[in-house]
Amino acid sequence: MQSLTNAQQQSLVAIIFEECGGDMLFNDFSDALFGMLENVAGFETSTQEEISSLTQQLWSQYHE
Repeated sequence: MQSLTNAQQQSLVAIIFEECGGDMLFNDFSDALFGMLENVAGFETSTQEEISSLTQQLWSQYHE
């Protein structure tokens, strides 16, 4: 999977925040993120390490 741009990352976080609110637990956030990424081309070829890294990055942005 190619990296998402900062703008793409911010957009994902904003969508999750708008749809689910700002008080999600990590597992709920991860589930919401994975649901969105299912439709991103190339995501299915990502390694677990890449997925974990992206999830942590977006989780940090979600709390900013």
